[in-house]
Amino acid sequence: MERDPLRLAWKTNRIRHLLGFLLLAAAGVFLVLGLDLVREVVDLAIGALSPTTPFLSIVFSLPALMGPEPFVLFPGLSLSPETHARASIAALVLVPLLIALILTVLNWVTVGIRSQTLARILSRMLETILKASPTTGTDVTETTTLASEILSREGGILGSALISSVRQLGMIGLCFAYVLVTDWRLGLTLAVMLALGSIFNARRVTQRLETANARRREGEGIETAWADLIHRLPALRAHGTAAFEQNRITRTLSQRHRPVIAREHRLALADSIAAAALLLAPLAVLAVGAWFAPGRSLTAGALVASALAASLAAFGVREFVQWRQLVDRTRLLFSELVQNLSSLQSRDRLPATVPLPQNGALVAQGVSAYDPASGARVTGVDLHMSFPSHVALVGDGDAGPRVLAALIGGQLAASTGQLTYGGVDLNTADPVSRAHRIALAGDTVLIPGSLRDNLAYGATAATEELDKRLRDAVVTAGLDRLIHARGLSGTVDPKSEPQVAASLVETRQDVRRALAREDLDRFVDPFSADRYNRYATIGENLLFGKAIGDTFREDRLAGHPFVRAILEAEDLTKPLARIGLSIATSMIEIFADIPDGHPLFERFSFFAASDRTYFEDLVERRKENRRGIQTGRDQERLIGLALLYNESRHRLGLLETGMEGRIVAARADFTRMLPVSLQPAIEFYDESRLCTAASVQDNLLFGRIAADQAGAADAVQKVIRRVLTERGLDDDVSRIGLNMPLDAQGGDLTLSEIAAIDVVRCLVRRPDILVVQRALDGLPGPAAERLVADLRRAMIGRGLIIVTPEVTSAMDHPPFDSVIRFDRGEPVEDTRTRQPEALTA
Repeated sequence: MERDPLRLAWKTNRIRHLLGFLLLAAAGVFLVLGLDLVREVVDLAIGALSPTTPFLSIVFSLPALMGPEPFVLFPGLSLSPETHARASIAALVLVPLLIALILTVLNWVTVGIRSQTLARILSRMLETILKASPTTGTDVTETTTLASEILSREGGILGSALISSVRQLGMIGLCFAYVLVTDWRLGLTLAVMLALGSIFNARRVTQRLETANARRREGEGIETAWADLIHRLPALRAHGTAAFEQNRITRTLSQRHRPVIAREHRLALADSIAAAALLLAPLAVLAVGAWFAPGRSLTAGALVASALAASLAAFGVREFVQWRQLVDRTRLLFSELVQNLSSLQSRDRLPATVPLPQNGALVAQGVSAYDPASGARVTGVDLHMSFPSHVALVGDGDAGPRVLAALIGGQLAASTGQLTYGGVDLNTADPVSRAHRIALAGDTVLIPGSLRDNLAYGATAATEELDKRLRDAVVTAGLDRLIHARGLSGTVDPKSEPQVAASLVETRQDVRRALAREDLDRFVDPFSADRYNRYATIGENLLFGKAIGDTFREDRLAGHPFVRAILEAEDLTKPLARIGLSIATSMIEIFADIPDGHPLFERFSFFAASDRTYFEDLVERRKENRRGIQTGRDQERLIGLALLYNESRHRLGLLETGMEGRIVAARADFTRMLPVSLQPAIEFYDESRLCTAASVQDNLLFGRIAADQAGAADAVQKVIRRVLTERGLDDDVSRIGLNMPLDAQGGDLTLSEIAAIDVVRCLVRRPDILVVQRALDGLPGPAAERLVADLRRAMIGRGLIIVTPEVTSAMDHPPFDSVIRFDRGEPVEDTRTRQPEALTA
């Protein structure tokens, strides 16, 4: 990438720059025209120019050495005296407007150049980072930080670096040329003043920079002094040295401030001289013109126009000096950025002349590597593994095997030695091709989007083929139950999927009959308009439906006027407030020793950590019988807690049978009296149709699974899945689960499920070798053995490398082709003889 912002802008889009230069040329023409119009209007006003003179005549008086006759560039237009004056004034007003219009178009051109330049820089950065060696993690972070600083702070210079420089120089040159053509003495005077102005303004910019550096050093010194004082505070209090420390700090601050004062004095002087030099430019032109005007044909209008041109030129010099300082600073930052990008490109990484073979020998010769994330390392690895084969890496508490797996998968680069596959050095292989041929299931990075987006991350197959691969891969990785469960928690829109919605309603009876046959219907409490559902919250029982939008959202329910009116009518306000107070008291006692932000508090508490102190104060006021417990805000918050209460799940013994009946009565009033304007905000349960806002599981069961029965959810969902499969709906539910959004932080998944996602990502790419680094972490023995068996079955005829704490007899059936055991970072290969039995699909 180009280090100079001027050349970078030019090379990005030459056509736009040429267009910009044409616009600058047009603006320059109008600038010269405007100066000449000033001359003409002034001369007309004082009578120095005859009204019969042609309008807009452009005539240059040449020096005597070049000839006595003036040079006529444009003869002008013949106008009447009255029209001449009006036309001159109108043209003088029109010229600035035309220049402003041209500059507006020019700014649009520079915006386009800036956008393309930014895109070019980002593209180059992205290309370099994606191809960077795994060992350049810190360098990548530093480079992206530097680039972000440059693009945010200096991004405005990128598009206009060259055009703005030409614009400012062009304005200075045109103004100087106009004055020089008007009178060579005036031009010489202006040249001297502009040179002095340039020198003094450059000095002013330098002084500003030095003053800023002095202030920065003063700030660092002050910060150090305060930090030292804070460090000495215990000794100060113990020995009474306040006066000594005060004198010491005062002296230190005074010493630090002296250089700043000196720099500020110099800056003030430089500012004054620079301003005076630029201000003197038009005054000097006027003075010289006035001195020589009596003996020459220099009119008052020409003198005024020359002074105006001198003012513009002086202003241009000031702006150009400041602009060059910005461009120079950007050039330095760009040089550093380019240097960082160059360092990211591995010097030993060469384009692969031979593609990776489908099969071959993976050979490590004297390979050593270090993993900065875990601190583990392997040394002197000499291995020869022929593929396709199945290999297990064990020992060293998984440290050594994981480092070797990361090496093979391309997450780490070897510190020493060489790693080849089929005779091709893996360091020279294209990273994308390598990832597709040798897939690593390691640390899973989730991305925003649906579960399907995460599982198909990196896959490039056609849609139908990808769906088939996904189905096989999720079964192999053991995620099919998770996907089905997420599908049951999803929703169906009858408008977009009317057949699925109708089939789900029809399947309700089949699910009920299947549960009854297996005596599992006791685990489900069906919805009934006349009965309290034990496994739903008080708020859900009150609504007997699902809220649509925010109007009746659970955390807003207690504050809704209509809901409060229903509760008041059924005399439920105070009882619910008492339940809420009991909940708040219990939560405060249960989580008394658990800090804010702890996962247990976030998951099981009824209120957020930020509300803990509020409820603690509320409970204390209630215990002391102080006034304020019945205020509207307190009562609303307590009722809000009560509406979240579920007796079967929370088991605080706060809900009695009589209270349940009163809530069911309030439900009837709620349904009957709901205003028409609020009806779109809730969808009531109806056994004859699908509840769009409710989950698929709630619709199939038309009820809730017992939350207080161990194994109830698994048993019921197993029956649901079997019935859905019989009716051909299992794929639809799985599709719903795949399309549900996934928490990119993994908050709704277990660690083993997160690791399995990376396994699926690898399987759908159909790699030649699959390296499984972390998928067995945290799995109980039988589950780990089942996963290994499924992976070995799926990778028949292809390579498989599994990192496992130990190889059990179930995993080793049939035996692995090779088991590599690590001892203090050094591997020992245990090559087996293949038994007659073989894996079967």
